[in-house]
Amino acid sequence: MIITSLLSSSNFIITNKILIKAVGINAAILIGELCSEYNYWEQRNELKYGEWFYSTRENIEDQTGLSEDQQRRAINKLIKMGLIETKRMDIPCKTYYKLNEANILDCYKNTQQRLLEKSKNPVVEKPDIKTSENDTTKDEITQQQDIENLDTNNNKNKNNKNHTHESEAVKEKIEFAQRVFMTEREHTDLLNTYGEEMTHQLIEQLSLYKQAKEKSYDNDYAAILYWVTERLREIEKKDANYKAFKNKTTSNNKKFSFD
Repeated sequence: MIITSLLSSSNFIITNKILIKAVGINAAILIGELCSEYNYWEQRNELKYGEWFYSTRENIEDQTGLSEDQQRRAINKLIKMGLIETKRMDIPCKTYYKLNEANILDCYKNTQQRLLEKSKNPVVEKPDIKTSENDTTKDEITQQQDIENLDTNNNKNKNNKNHTHESEAVKEKIEFAQRVFMTEREHTDLLNTYGEEMTHQLIEQLSLYKQAKEKSYDNDYAAILYWVTERLREIEKKDANYKAFKNKTTSNNKKFSFD
């Protein structure tokens, strides 16, 4: 298949940027892994009925880091979109997968075309500066506060919006990881600022945090920015303390040194 050669590799996890826009990051990672496994079985002439291949949840988790729950959500999403099919076969039963190459290519091309059209006719959105300023002020006053403080700020911002704007924002948001929702524009901003790998890590960290703490935020994008800002300040503070300590030590050594 052309699509499996385009999206697969045995050396790293595939997260095709176009498919991330189309299906979300977890589903895009899963498609990349399934393409790699398709190629593996095809090279050995062991595809069942010429197009089906099997894999286990444990193997996929080992190769991608996607948990069983994340896999289930991604698989259901891809099946609903008609991009893959699954079937239980053999004795003992195994889960077999089938890649619908034509549908994946159509999805890929349509999303790519939509992004090109969007880039030609960009919609300028006014950033929510008030939220960022409020968060920064709180950071300076209470640097030890946890990320939960975003709940209060986000609730205030939500009350200032009318119902029409709220419904539009919800429609635009995509689930990039379990319990992590952002608009395409917000996700693109993260990619442009932090790069693909760091953005993926930030999203996954927020996803794990929300699952562990049973938290929910009205603006996951703001939550990530808050966390990044806080971490950068901690790093800068540690670096400043280390430099001050190093300079003091160097000064003392010179003071007590003898020729």
